[in-house]
Amino acid sequence: MPLDREVKSKLRDRVSLANKTTADEVIAEVEAARATLDPDDKDYARLTGWIEDVQHVAGGKVIGRTGDPGSQPDGMA
Repeated sequence: MPLDREVKSKLRDRVSLANKTTADEVIAEVEAARATLDPDDKDYARLTGWIEDVQHVAGGKVIGRTGDPGSQPDGMA
């Protein structure tokens, strides 16, 4: 069964605002929600992508407009 719209919206907001300080907490929230889904559910795949994005943020990388997890701010190569 797909995630409730309100839950998905809350998680999407948390992911988009995640920073190095909150990354572990956000990942745990998304993983908990993902654990309630079947692996073949489209929301399962979506949440997996969000976890990967936050893991990149935790590592200090910047997710650019294209979603390229290899992007670094200028001067941080």
